[in-house]
Amino acid sequence: MYSQILVPLDGSENSRSALKTAIQISRYFGSTITLMSVVNQSGMAIASGSIPYDLSGEFRKQAQGILTEGQKLTEEAGVQTKTIITEGIPKNEIVSAADKEGIDLIVMGKSGADAINRLLIGSTTAYVVRQANVQVLVVNAQEKDE
Repeated sequence: MYSQILVPLDGSENSRSALKTAIQISRYFGSTITLMSVVNQSGMAIASGSIPYDLSGEFRKQAQGILTEGQKLTEEAGVQTKTIITEGIPKNEIVSAADKEGIDLIVMGKSGADAINRLLIGSTTAYVVRQANVQVLVVNAQEKDE
């Protein structure tokens, strides 16, 4: 039923919980998980004028670290995994990747690490739920003692 699962990761507790849930689903269905991290460019233009620094490179390193951490969890669970790093606006990139990668299910946290952008431009999760052409499972952060 779900052969390809997309899990967007941003380093938040909610995205880690989503990954744990996706791993359970993947083990049941024998699915491949595609881990995705987006170098968020929605606020970069504002900041880049005042910071003489390659923000994109730093954000890409951070994204790679998030994916490496996620891939470690999937490998420990014996789940086949692919990774994607893109640059752009996360909500658009997630919907686009689901179409391009032949995804059957998106599993994502109910809110991510970027509360300021959520206030300014709306919830990434809500957008993905409305715009994705596949099913979306929204996961809350799990309790600390689980």
